[in-house]
Amino acid sequence: MARTYSFSPSTKDFGSSTADADVTGTVIWSPAEIDAAGVVAFHLIIRNQGSENAGIDIISRVRVKANGQTVMDVSSEQLRAFQERFSPKGNSDLGTSTLLTIPLNSLDAKTDDDGDRCQFMPGASATVEITSSTVTTTGGATEFGQFLLGWTKTTVAPEFYHTLLAQPANVSASATNGRSPLGGPGFVQGLGIVTANLGRMRAVLSGLEVANLPGATYNGQTWGDMIRASQSLYENPDDASDVSAFQFVKLNQGLEANPATSWLELTTGGSWSASNEIAVYTLVPVQPQRA
Repeated sequence: MARTYSFSPSTKDFGSSTADADVTGTVIWSPAEIDAAGVVAFHLIIRNQGSENAGIDIISRVRVKANGQTVMDVSSEQLRAFQERFSPKGNSDLGTSTLLTIPLNSLDAKTDDDGDRCQFMPGASATVEITSSTVTTTGGATEFGQFLLGWTKTTVAPEFYHTLLAQPANVSASATNGRSPLGGPGFVQGLGIVTANLGRMRAVLSGLEVANLPGATYNGQTWGDMIRASQSLYENPDDASDVSAFQFVKLNQGLEANPATSWLELTTGGSWSASNEIAVYTLVPVQPQRA
């Protein structure tokens, strides 16, 4: 099937040129500014004007909505970790890059057309929200500039859309088997978590244990990251990982996250934070359109 490419001429300003002024702000592309039908990825470019040469690591949040439903809500680090796990070669956009791809397709499908069956649901109107912050140095140098957004479209008919949603784990430091409930639409394909200061992660989906792995501080001792090591089957071994603090476990088991019988059970170290986020990646079948 064919792919086409386009962009929105509407540029969005970020940051401030005022010396020593840290700024956090959100820019939004409305349905009137971007396309949605057949879109399988958005492409964000930063044009720097500040002397700090901002990269995509200044982006604190990426949100994509379709018909008002949030289908993506993650940090740029979590999005890059998702790319690493599910891209066939383990590739991701570097945090220092001025380019960020926001995939809506299935990255790990065998063919491009198979991957493009995952896109927005039919008839969707979309918004893209980017939250960023500037960072000033002691000398008053600032990061500011503009965002430009483009997209890739396909003529492949939609069969799925995916959600990639993060939220605080709400499990305290030094907890033993603290539970963080899981939920959401569709079939869970992957779970992401902060592995630093994590003692153990046990994942249960609809009553079935799907993962039980030690973290980097198992039994209070410092270890290598088995959560990352267990996923090496899915990554290109020649590609160095850009994101190491946040890791995804790849499932692809077709299980739903029934909130009553799905949770992460976490044992945490003393430096763990309850605000550390977990992310859930799901595939959701689209509803057939009526004639």
